[in-house]
Amino acid sequence: MNPTLSRWLTVLSGGRSLKDMKNLEWIFIVIHWLGVPALVGIGITYDPVSPRAVIILTILLAIWSALAAFLNRRIVTVEWQVLLGIVSQVLVAVFAWAMIFQFLQGQTAAYGGFAFVIIEGAVRFGLVASLFMEVIFVAGLAAAMQYRVSEYGMEFSATGFTFWAIFLFFIALSVGLVTEETRSERRRSARLVRERTLLEERGRIARDLHDTVLKTLHGLALEAHVLGRQAATPAVREKAQYIQTVCQQSTQEIRAMIQELRTETQETGIAAEMSRMVAEWSVATGIPGEFSASGKDVSLPLLATHNLRSVLSEALENIRKHAQASRATVTLELLPGEVRLEIEDDGRGIPYAAGEVHTLASQGKFGVRGMKERVEQLNGQFSVDTSRGTRLLISVPLPKAR
Repeated sequence: MNPTLSRWLTVLSGGRSLKDMKNLEWIFIVIHWLGVPALVGIGITYDPVSPRAVIILTILLAIWSALAAFLNRRIVTVEWQVLLGIVSQVLVAVFAWAMIFQFLQGQTAAYGGFAFVIIEGAVRFGLVASLFMEVIFVAGLAAAMQYRVSEYGMEFSATGFTFWAIFLFFIALSVGLVTEETRSERRRSARLVRERTLLEERGRIARDLHDTVLKTLHGLALEAHVLGRQAATPAVREKAQYIQTVCQQSTQEIRAMIQELRTETQETGIAAEMSRMVAEWSVATGIPGEFSASGKDVSLPLLATHNLRSVLSEALENIRKHAQASRATVTLELLPGEVRLEIEDDGRGIPYAAGEVHTLASQGKFGVRGMKERVEQLNGQFSVDTSRGTRLLISVPLPKAR
C-alpha cells in the first residue's frame, strides 16, 4: 500500500486499535441487519413509489452486511479496516438516499432517516466525516426537492429545505464534536500509558544498573586495587592501576546515568533541563557551551522530554569525542505546538548527511541514526548541515495544550 495513503488511513482510524475497529464494525453490521426487517415493515406500512425497488434495496443491504461481516473477520491491518469502513459508509449513504427517494411523494419525514448515516459517519471518522455527510445530505435534499417538483408537481419548500438542513447540521455538529472529544481522550490516554511505561522502564533500568553493573565494577575496582598491591612487577602494578581507574571512571559515568534516569522531568521545563545539561557538559569537557532559549519554558510530555534530552546528550557526547571543536551552541525555540532544537559546533564536521545514517550504522556508528530515530518517534524532522562544522536541526510537533 502507498505510504502516503497508509498514513492518511491511519489518521482516519483516530488512534483505535484493530480490535476496537473490528468491534465497532460488528456493531454497524448488526445495526444494518436489524434495518432489514425494519425496511420491510416500512415498505408494507407506507406507500413507496416502487415496492419492488424497496425489496431490491433491502436485499442489497442484507448482502452487503453479510459481505462486510466476512471481510471484517478476514482483515488483519488497520489500514484495510479503515477502507472497509469508508466503503461501508459510502454504500450506506447511497442506500439511504435510494430509500428516501421511494417516499418523496408524501413522507417528508423520510429525510430524517439520513441522521443515522450522519451519526455512523461521526462515530467512524469524527467531526470531518459527520460534516461531510451533512454536505452530502444538503446536496441530496436539494436534488430530492427538485425531483418532487418535476415528478409530482409539488412546490419547492424553502422552509422545509432550511429546516431539514439546519436540523441535521446540528445533529452532525453535536455528534461530531462528542466523537472528536472521545477520540482526543483516547489519544491522551494512550500517550499517558506510553509515558507511564517509559517512566517505569527507566526506573527498572536504573535499578538493574545499580544492582548488577555498578556492583560488578565496584568489585573489579577492589580486586584490581588488591592485585596492584600484591603485584611482583611494575608492569602488573601498572595494568592493575589502569583497570582500577577504568572501573572507577565507568562507575562514575553509570552513577550519572542512574541519576539521569531517575530525574523527574515532568516538573521541570525543557529549557531549564537543557540549560543545565549544557552547563554541566561544558564544565566537564572544558569546551565552551552556549545555550539560548526563546518562548515560554514548559514541561513537555515525558516521551518528548526523554527523547529530546537523549538527542542533546548524544550530540554533546559526539562533539566531545569526534568534533575537535572549540565551542558548541545549543538553541531552543518553544513555539505554539512545536519545539525546534539546533545544536551547532565549529569542529571538523561529519562526512554524512541525516539521510545517510544507514551508511554510518554499517560502520558501527549508531549515534546519528539513534538521534534521527528518536526524533522520528515523535513525528519530528531531523536534518544535518555540515557546511561549517556540524549543525543538527530538530523540529518536533507537540500536542495542543488543553
